[in-house]
Amino acid sequence: MILRQRLAKPVHGYWDGGARQVFEWEIEGRPQKDKSGTYVKVGSYEANHFFHVAKGKTEKQTLSYARQHLKASTRYPSTFEIIKKEKYR
Repeated sequence: MILRQRLAKPVHGYWDGGARQVFEWEIEGRPQKDKSGTYVKVGSYEANHFFHVAKGKTEKQTLSYARQHLKASTRYPSTFEIIKKEKYR
């Protein structure tokens, strides 16, 4: 599953290719543990940004935690959608 973020207007950042408006966020690697609990790394190579969120019971719940983090930290209005990603064979 991926979390797709669509900003209200294109923005420039630390990536190649000019302004972008759509970013796809994925869960990276395996869950880790610390004194606060279990967490996972969520990131987007398009946005050149990675962060940690608490691991939910399901992948969809974990991505909803990532959506909350992005809503709080993004400066521009944006919409989000969770998309099932097809597995390669």
